[in-house]
Amino acid sequence: MTTHHVQSPAVHAAPDVPANLRDVRGLRTEDGRIVRRGVLYRSDAPQPHDAVPEDVPIWPPATVVDLRSSAELLGAEHPLAAAGSAVHHVPLGASLAPEVIAATPPELRDLAWAYRLLIGDAAAEIAGIVRLVAHARGPVLVHCAAGKDRTGLVVAVLLRAAGVRRTEVRADYLRTNDNLDRLWARLEAAGAPMPADEDALLGVEEAALDSVLDDLERHPGGLTGWLVRHGTDPEDLRLLAERLISRPTAVAD
Repeated sequence: MTTHHVQSPAVHAAPDVPANLRDVRGLRTEDGRIVRRGVLYRSDAPQPHDAVPEDVPIWPPATVVDLRSSAELLGAEHPLAAAGSAVHHVPLGASLAPEVIAATPPELRDLAWAYRLLIGDAAAEIAGIVRLVAHARGPVLVHCAAGKDRTGLVVAVLLRAAGVRRTEVRADYLRTNDNLDRLWARLEAAGAPMPADEDALLGVEEAALDSVLDDLERHPGGLTGWLVRHGTDPEDLRLLAERLISRPTAVAD
């Protein structure tokens, strides 16, 4: 796939790149293999005048999985659709509607609580995303608004389903904390709706991710059993691992 710059008007702010974008490459599996380069990206929401990022090998991605709600999209076309990406809108987070949050005592509203609600509400959607990624041709970008929580959970499930070590998944998830200042500045500059709850502007938490992964991996059959129960075909899981993970390196006798 050739690299394309998204065309922009003659007068606009200096080109930027997503603040929380990364190629999820090089992470190790339990048997020592690694996630391939240029297969799975994660990010905050791309903007219409973004420059081509220098730290991903192929751009634009062939497939985009946009996890934002319809309210966040505001009816706008996805900027990467014009660049040739196949965009799939898979909204997550309906269980975290303002009325649900308001009805929950503040002392119970930690990040692990939010993640459990999200996973419980979006099980079928996440199972469908596994199929999308498993069958995609070329790089896949998963993103929401900030690339922080919804994206963090979905990417963690994809990586664990493919056999990536929990420690490696956790380390990638926590990298978002290094990008927060530029991330929130970029979202505000783009006019994105900002969370009403100040706590939502904080970073990601290791304990919150671990609590959800623990729940999923305690399911009968583990995480793969949970995915199959909610609609993932076992063949999709095989294809997912084949797409994401490198083959073992041959060892000379």
